[in-house]
Amino acid sequence: NLHYDVKPLNIPFSRDDHNPVQIQGYCNGIVCLIEGDNVLLCNPSTREFRLLPNSCLLVPHPQGKFELETTFHGMGFGYDCKAKEYKVVQIIENCEYSDDEQTYQHCIAYPYTAEVYTTAANFWKEIKIDISSSIHPYPFSVYSKGFCYWFATDGKECILSFDLGDEIFHKIQLPSKIESDFQFCGLFLYNESITSYCCH
Repeated sequence: NLHYDVKPLNIPFSRDDHNPVQIQGYCNGIVCLIEGDNVLLCNPSTREFRLLPNSCLLVPHPQGKFELETTFHGMGFGYDCKAKEYKVVQIIENCEYSDDEQTYQHCIAYPYTAEVYTTAANFWKEIKIDISSSIHPYPFSVYSKGFCYWFATDGKECILSFDLGDEIFHKIQLPSKIESDFQFCGLFLYNESITSYCCH
């Protein structure tokens, strides 16, 4: 029979806004957690935590009409084997609205921006992200061997990758579908390889 002990882990999030705590990624026993705009690195075995400084690109939540608003916030977490340090990368899309309806049809999107946090420097820095606004990555990434991968769409499914060493984004085409009525739905790690699963 499987037996295990459960011990509480007190995560130092304020929870004032009652945002859910989500696991954003994990690598070498380190877990990346988010709660609202807060990002935390956690080692459950040693019970060590590091609350990351505030983002340099996320805009405050709008208090009125016509204010800039963050409409997409994607994140990746992994280990840079060259620099021998952990990194967190954020992809951010901000927008403003053309009238007071504040609906998707009236949203004017700005180009994507990106930033990287390194555990050695302990701050965020803005980096170049040269991807088309037609590419829509999913918020959560998969980490493997120094790269973060996001399932994405640009009219058809693709993969957006980020090299944690060179800090460069790349677009990867998915293979041809076996059957036309199948579609790629997401990514996961299988036998140390990035794998996409299909569905009808």
